[in-house]
Amino acid sequence: MKRYILTGGPGAGKSSIILALEKQGEYTIREAAEDCIKLKQAQGIKEPWTEPGFQESILELQQQREARVPKEAARVFIDRGLLDGLAYTKPRTETYKKIAEAAAKTKYDLVFIIEPLETVEKTAVRREDMKEALEIRKKLEETYRQAGYEPILIKAGPLEQRVKKILAHIKE
Repeated sequence: MKRYILTGGPGAGKSSIILALEKQGEYTIREAAEDCIKLKQAQGIKEPWTEPGFQESILELQQQREARVPKEAARVFIDRGLLDGLAYTKPRTETYKKIAEAAAKTKYDLVFIIEPLETVEKTAVRREDMKEALEIRKKLEETYRQAGYEPILIKAGPLEQRVKKILAHIKE
């Protein structure tokens, strides 16, 4: 099975691309962090990212989702990989070590960095502005490169065009 990561800063359009790929019949895994945030907010925790163990809960959900991919799936597109957690975690902490260890045991075939759109809309789930989103995007690229990946950049543009570029890269 081929495993493809879509990563990038908040608000870049990763989830829209994942939904478009899913609509075309591709097997996909949606972003675990967003679901963890929504669940905690539904439980009355306004800013769950400030809670102890938050990144570990994302890691756990992401690992569960990746483990549940059917063996017969030829390929899967994943909205954020395990390495993404490192961009949101302070280095030299137990959480950072835990994420790094899990990520080292998981290999992906290609990593796509989705370049940001012109604006980033803050929401209850997405708290970053454009400046912060660009900083995270840069940190994500550095993280994946340090782990030995050569990310493919997918520039901003119409959704259909971005999906076509991703599919063209995996056919090469």
